[in-house]
Amino acid sequence: MTPAVLDIRGLTIALPAGAERKLAVTSASLSVAPGEMVCLVGESGSGKSVIAQAVMGLLPSALRATDGHILLEDEDVLGASEARLRELRCTRMSMIFQEPMTALNPVLRCGEQIDEVLATHTELSPPERRTRIVDIVRDVQLADPERMIASYPHQLSGGQRQRIMIAMALVLNPRLLIADEPTTALDVTTQAQILALIKTLQREHRTGVLFITHDFGVVAEIADRVAVLRRGEVVEFGLARELLERPQHDYTRMLIAAVPSLTPRHRAVPTVARAVVATQGLAKTYSRSGWWRRRGADVAAAADVSLEIRRGETLGIVGESGSGKSTVARCIARLIEPTAGRITLDGVDIAELGASALRPLRRRVQIVFQDPYRSLNPRRTVGEAIIEGPMNYGATREEALANARRLLELVRLDPGAIDRYPHQFSGGQRQRVCIARALAIEPDLLIADEAVSALDVSVQAQVLELLDEIRGRLDLAMLFITHDLRVAAQVCDRVAVMHHGRIVEAGPIAEVYASPKHEYTRALFAAAPGRRWRFEGKPLAQT
Repeated sequence: MTPAVLDIRGLTIALPAGAERKLAVTSASLSVAPGEMVCLVGESGSGKSVIAQAVMGLLPSALRATDGHILLEDEDVLGASEARLRELRCTRMSMIFQEPMTALNPVLRCGEQIDEVLATHTELSPPERRTRIVDIVRDVQLADPERMIASYPHQLSGGQRQRIMIAMALVLNPRLLIADEPTTALDVTTQAQILALIKTLQREHRTGVLFITHDFGVVAEIADRVAVLRRGEVVEFGLARELLERPQHDYTRMLIAAVPSLTPRHRAVPTVARAVVATQGLAKTYSRSGWWRRRGADVAAAADVSLEIRRGETLGIVGESGSGKSTVARCIARLIEPTAGRITLDGVDIAELGASALRPLRRRVQIVFQDPYRSLNPRRTVGEAIIEGPMNYGATREEALANARRLLELVRLDPGAIDRYPHQFSGGQRQRVCIARALAIEPDLLIADEAVSALDVSVQAQVLELLDEIRGRLDLAMLFITHDLRVAAQVCDRVAVMHHGRIVEAGPIAEVYASPKHEYTRALFAAAPGRRWRFEGKPLAQT
């Protein structure tokens, strides 16, 4: 039997005194063989990233391993000195982080950052290092390697930055690669490319990969074996196909049941309902000219977008990052100024209204953004956040507070939590607070802009159910922005597919999903992770 690249035995990691629970990780055991892809799955707070940090010797000072062993090719890294850990990083183990923009140094060119690894760990000459850098950038399938290594991180797309991170992690051919949610923030086609790239490099270099994710679609696509982590304990560990088809633990079954299906839900929507909002020929163009940069061609973020959303209906807009989804949503909410076209709200064209004329209408369109932590002021209680809107429109403080408690109940939060601060809530709870805040001034249109993309699969399912329930109960029109085709299938009645600022296909979601007409729509479906599996809340069968 081939020795494991990584062998974790009985790992226990203690949390600081006063934490909700005593241990971040409890007697966890798992292994990764050469050339094997092991997925570590679980909800936020389950200890996935803590295990990765422990393997890399990057545990925060507040956490400490109290028991167990982490064997990297039979060497226990828990007993290694800082100097030895620095030697092991990149040479024998390496890590790809979730958000490349925060992991990369913004003031160094990408090539310089890869060169740091080679200069620190090898004795190659500068010309030899440059040759190796160009080779590895080409290996991760980045076009024009010379331009890529001369670029700063902000000059690259999210997918390109992630490829630079992969190049940096693999430049010294480590035996173990840890990938910590490396595709969570990427759109479906870029995600598919990154997953295929990691699989290819893994096979070519016989690298063992520990892939951390909460996305069972990704698990179904790439995993050889799967370890399921719950509150620091490995509750199930086995072959991917067996675990997906016949999960043994209740928690694993719950996670799989929470994965949205690609089969749209059937729900009757009255076709006679009036349109709350409609756009005709909506366009938004950004100019590249300015005193700080050279003149260049204008960028059409949205072009000739025409759509309508009826009361009681959810319209989904899907597409890749940069396709114009959020631009359309922000134009409709008049958070940015459209360049051309009409935006009618109950028959009133709001596209060119000035600030004073627009102010009474703003309460009728509200947005729930992607990141609830950044959407809420950390210095204000959630109650203050919810009552701000109603008080701006004439409600007394007492009336607004009574309404805020009612809304917290509506989004299934304890009304007694009204005096708590955002950091005292989980991510899913914070998003519920943002939904309550958006509903506080009784809008006609609710815009959800990637509102569940950062949430765990089980929390995501709860928030999706909540949004659908609220839409039905309050008879709202909803515009749902997402890059996740599974999520759109569960909440949308109609769907519009955007590509390069234009709607390339639109219609009832059941029709578009059953028989996509446009080649771009077909490409999106082909890139959806785990598309060969039906996640229906029961044991899976391949389609």
